Amino acid sequence: MPSIETLPPEELAIFLMRYRRGETLDRFEPRLDYFLREILSKANEFVPSESGAIFLDDPRAKVFGRRSSQLTIIAAFGGPSTQLVGLKLNSEDGVVGRVYSSGRSTRSNVAEELDRECYREQEERSGIKTRSLLGVPVILGNSVCGVLQLVNRLGHDSYSEEEHTLMEIFAGYISSSIQNVLDGIRAKELARRDDLTGLFNDRYFHLRLREEIRRAEGASSDLALVFLDLDHFKEINDRHGHLEGSRTLHELGILLDSEIPPGAIAARYGGDEFVIILPGANVLRAAELAQQLQKAIGSTHFLADVDARISLTASMGVATLSDHVPPADNNQQRANALIRMADGAMYRAKAEGRNRVVVAPPKTKEYPIATFSRREPSDATDRGTAQPGRGPDPRIADDLPRAADPLRDNPGERRPR
Repeated sequence: MPSIETLPPEELAIFLMRYRRGETLDRFEPRLDYFLREILSKANEFVPSESGAIFLDDPRAKVFGRRSSQLTIIAAFGGPSTQLVGLKLNSEDGVVGRVYSSGRSTRSNVAEELDRECYREQEERSGIKTRSLLGVPVILGNSVCGVLQLVNRLGHDSYSEEEHTLMEIFAGYISSSIQNVLDGIRAKELARRDDLTGLFNDRYFHLRLREEIRRAEGASSDLALVFLDLDHFKEINDRHGHLEGSRTLHELGILLDSEIPPGAIAARYGGDEFVIILPGANVLRAAELAQQLQKAIGSTHFLADVDARISLTASMGVATLSDHVPPADNNQQRANALIRMADGAMYRAKAEGRNRVVVAPPKTKEYPIATFSRREPSDATDRGTAQPGRGPDPRIADDLPRAADPLRDNPGERRPR
């Protein structure tokens, strides 16, 4: 059996999280790698071929009513298969494109010049000239999500009708097996996911933040937190209704998950507030990312599939361990302080006109760490309750560049939306 290669686990996760999106699949990566290798190994055992590959679309491309424009090879064997993994193909070109677009399996001798041109890069990378192809769709539910492709039947000029039928049956097994894997992941993710947005929930966020602070201190590295609040979101609910408002938050969750870098942790903090943990990021990198998110949100039309075309802006606050949090006796205190500083910076962004990124002021002796009750909210829709790290009077941070001294808000004053 030839060597089978797959995408790195952190990249592979993107293509397999179709019902629950996540930044990592650390507990499941070995199983997924093994599972994909097993699929190609069995396919080659049933129908021996010179090479083979599994193509999947990126599920995030379909969220905003856009058809996926590319298919990516996530696992492959034959030739230098490491060169094939990660290769992208237009989802409407060649045999693979026809299988994906139509949902029907096909076999071809690749006599058409169009097909030859489509597979030029694949041939150059693998060193294998394509003579015959067999492609079958990979289907989840009622949606085609990819293609299993075999290239060049060993010992024969083409794939037979019987082999075509066999691989169609095998494709059904693949689809069911992938669904089972996703269902297993989904069941374990439910406890730490927000049902509406698919991002992590606030309870998991607090646990993960303390864990990442512990890791940062052990590695002598930095850690950043971005606090994001949508501007005037109540007007969306008032104008379009709460159902459309919920759908907008759902699409925003998908957008945030697709825009954050690998290793970042995005969570819904409550209502239309979101937090993003950036392990290893300094204040400059965190501010740059926040500005990228701000631009992505502002340029997206939400609910485009129903012609609502909702536009949003967001106010964001940025804080880091090294710049904004003094030493403390425990990670809970440091987590509380980091949340409070990022939240205060976000509040200042609201106060100064919204739709902007604000960095918290640097830590000072005049701004000691406050101690809060250790109650982690169970209701992510509860916007008014005190949460760990958030008091009724968040300190205000200045816009880029940082302000000189933090100020106090009036206790009980309503936060601008």
